Amino acid sequence: MIQSLLTIIEYAIIKTPLMTLIVSSFLFSFSRVCYDYPRDSIIYFFFPMIIYLFIFYGDLIFWYDRIKDGFSKWFHKQADITVVLERIIEPSPIQIDLESVVHMCSENPGHIRDEVQVLWEDLKYRLKRSIFAGISTAIFSVLLPCVFVPTKTPLGISQKILVDEWWEFELGLVVGLTAFSLYITYLLPLNYLDLLHRAAVHLGTWVSSDYTKPQQTGFANWCPALWMPYGLYKEDEVVQTADGRYVKAKPNPAVKGVAADPMNSAQDMFYWLCSTPCKLMNIMCVFEFCLIAAQFWMLVLTTDWQHIVTLVLLMFANYLLLAKLFKDRIILGRVYEPSPEDLALVQQLQHELRMNQRERSAMRR
Repeated sequence: MIQSLLTIIEYAIIKTPLMTLIVSSFLFSFSRVCYDYPRDSIIYFFFPMIIYLFIFYGDLIFWYDRIKDGFSKWFHKQADITVVLERIIEPSPIQIDLESVVHMCSENPGHIRDEVQVLWEDLKYRLKRSIFAGISTAIFSVLLPCVFVPTKTPLGISQKILVDEWWEFELGLVVGLTAFSLYITYLLPLNYLDLLHRAAVHLGTWVSSDYTKPQQTGFANWCPALWMPYGLYKEDEVVQTADGRYVKAKPNPAVKGVAADPMNSAQDMFYWLCSTPCKLMNIMCVFEFCLIAAQFWMLVLTTDWQHIVTLVLLMFANYLLLAKLFKDRIILGRVYEPSPEDLALVQQLQHELRMNQRERSAMRR
């Protein structure tokens, strides 16, 4: 009862008035834009929507099927209308919640492959969100201001403002890549990279084998068995795939066998990206460093003061992001690839902990 009352107050006093103000302000501004500018300019407002449909087409189809199923159940009186509303409001389940998801250290190959499939889809979804964030930021911050350059003076006299199109293209590219790097860094925290690495370790991979099919003779010849999805394969065990290839199991040194499907290219890509704990972080660091280097080269070539100020501000944001990525890279490296000094420090801390426990037990006696 109290929860329902709080929900009513939340929507009646806070969300509904704020939403009304936002929508009315947008409609007023949009009507002025439609009145003052050609209709062709309005089309640019729909560019982000078109890009969203192109990138998230599969997710939108999933959302549509979910709503369609809810309305079908409501039409046949198998569910209440509230179920349909909940399905419309319910967020997409593709992006996993890192606070409630942990890695399953399972030896069941089916469970391992299912977990990897979920993580792979989630990783692609986060990448698509980052790409859309970069493109939409570049459109709204660089493209639209160029489209809606005033064509008339306050007195109604026609005017033409020269726009440096090459500079706008460079600026849009830098802004889009900066927004992409900021968003992908936010969506790939350290605990998420650790989750991906643990799943890749249990998955393992397959490599091409130099085994050749024996010639037909009068004697029985040994031939590798077909790959089956029911068990783990030990290191260097050779199997035959459905398309006739011979592959050899290559598990991670930390586990006993390989659970991957040799015919699944997505699992191969997942293992390549995540089997090394620092690979994704290294890729992000190299990408950010190249972006800063490109901005520095643009800064050297430019002479206009407004271009210099813009590039310096963008470089400052990328400097901070590179420092954050480099710090995370050091943390991952010291966790997964500790140096002799790190191991000695861990042993020293463990020794001090044991000594403290002995002193406490002696004091109790």
